[in-house]
Amino acid sequence: MWLFIVLTQLLAVTTSVILWWLIQPKRPVSKIIIVLSIFIVNNLALIYGLSEFWRERFYVYLVVSILQGFMVYAALITAAVALFYSQIIKRPSRPKLIRAIAALSYMGIVGLAVFNAYSPVVHRLTVTTDKPLDKPMTMALVSDTHLGRWFGNRQLDQLVSLIDAQNPDVVVLAGDIMNDSTAAYDKTNMHAYLSKLQAPLGVYAVLGNHDYSGNQVAIATAITRAGIKVIDNKSVYLDDAVWLVGRSDATDPKPRKLAADLLTPIDTDKPVIFLEHALWSINEISALPIDLHLSGHTHGGQMFPLTELIQMFTPLVYGAKSIDDTQFLVTSGYGFGAVPFRLGTRAEIWLITLQSTISPPLKS
Repeated sequence: MWLFIVLTQLLAVTTSVILWWLIQPKRPVSKIIIVLSIFIVNNLALIYGLSEFWRERFYVYLVVSILQGFMVYAALITAAVALFYSQIIKRPSRPKLIRAIAALSYMGIVGLAVFNAYSPVVHRLTVTTDKPLDKPMTMALVSDTHLGRWFGNRQLDQLVSLIDAQNPDVVVLAGDIMNDSTAAYDKTNMHAYLSKLQAPLGVYAVLGNHDYSGNQVAIATAITRAGIKVIDNKSVYLDDAVWLVGRSDATDPKPRKLAADLLTPIDTDKPVIFLEHALWSINEISALPIDLHLSGHTHGGQMFPLTELIQMFTPLVYGAKSIDDTQFLVTSGYGFGAVPFRLGTRAEIWLITLQSTISPPLKS
């Protein structure tokens, strides 16, 4: 904790220096005001955040600190431009132009991060199986909506519109549907919007670590009332053709079931889709007769440089990867969790088409 606090103060010092350079105050008192203002704002937000560590109040501090971090990114970009301008193309120094570039860089980074968080895209993936399937089945994968303070009715309305436009057979939600509780969900009547999410073969969900936050019963109840079936450690036979198997998150207080045990009651000669919040063991899944594994959780790292660092700790951070006879897909998610920014990733949903390499039998 003390290391974290020291780092917050170093960030405040850095951003104070950047602001001082950008504004170029003439009077000593102005310099003092700038430094004090940054420290006061930073530490008020920090105290407020630590009063509810890693919950809603702490997320407010994270927003403040990330906005400061974007200042550092803008300063590095500006330094690179200034170096190129003066050392590579040998032009005379233009301090006002460089400061203008710094301000524009900062606004551009913040704008891009907000745009990526609130402007989702639709990706498509076709998966083939050598198991019999009379006709292709399409499904929409949505994950990590984190319904809460920063993400609510407007984004749900947009999600419903995107899903309806794709017309999938089934919709699956890969956990972290809410951000720790149903407080914001209930307060703003998100039920009216979430319940509009529909598909011909149904909408199914598993819970994630933010759903298993001590409020999992309330969250599961709210999801169910919206017409979404929670399938933690359950299986569903879709259209008498494809098995959809759900597994609870590793944060489930109950003992976590093995994937092999969840497959025991079903006919694995049929196509099998396995849905869980996080992919913890590629080897466990790829050794089983699972055709498609769907998950989220990582947010793709969400923010640079985490987008790169997370690859050292996660078997598959983002995207599609085929191992043996199993196709894996990890989505970066539709929402964003603690802070309303994405840098190096973008909000998304996936439309997956599952089809067979075996021709359907001819009708007599």
